Amino acid sequence: MSVIDQNSTFWGYRRDNGRVGVRNHVIILPLDDLSNAAAEAVAVAIKGTMAIPHPYGRLQFGPDLDLHFRTLIGAGSNPNVAAVVVIGIEDGWTKKVVDGIAKTGKPVVGFGIEGHGDHETIMRASKAAKEFVQYATALQRVECPISELWVSTKCGES
Repeated sequence: MSVIDQNSTFWGYRRDNGRVGVRNHVIILPLDDLSNAAAEAVAVAIKGTMAIPHPYGRLQFGPDLDLHFRTLIGAGSNPNVAAVVVIGIEDGWTKKVVDGIAKTGKPVVGFGIEGHGDHETIMRASKAAKEFVQYATALQRVECPISELWVSTKCGES
């Protein structure tokens, strides 16, 4: 095992909340499995974005639903994410996740499908995603102390 020199640095993207990411993703975050198709349509239409589809969000209650919201807010708050477009069925749940991510200071906007339909939601979300990609592209990496680098591993879903 090697010892890392505490004077070492790396180049990263410093977010408004002080955290540092090595990636600069613009993510399209669906709130539930019914919003996956709209999120994926935006990601296909707008180069430089990434949808994060999942099979959750419906028929969840109590602590399970709270964990779902915390997980989505955590994904959007990750320092490797520059900006987030949230797509949900209805405005209330969408706003809850948008407000949670907004606490990081990063650009985030939400769109509810209910009352607008898939096509209009995809169009509106695509416009916001395009603006977020332009924002993210303009961000510059800065030299950061190695002590600010967070490393994680991906579960193999075992």
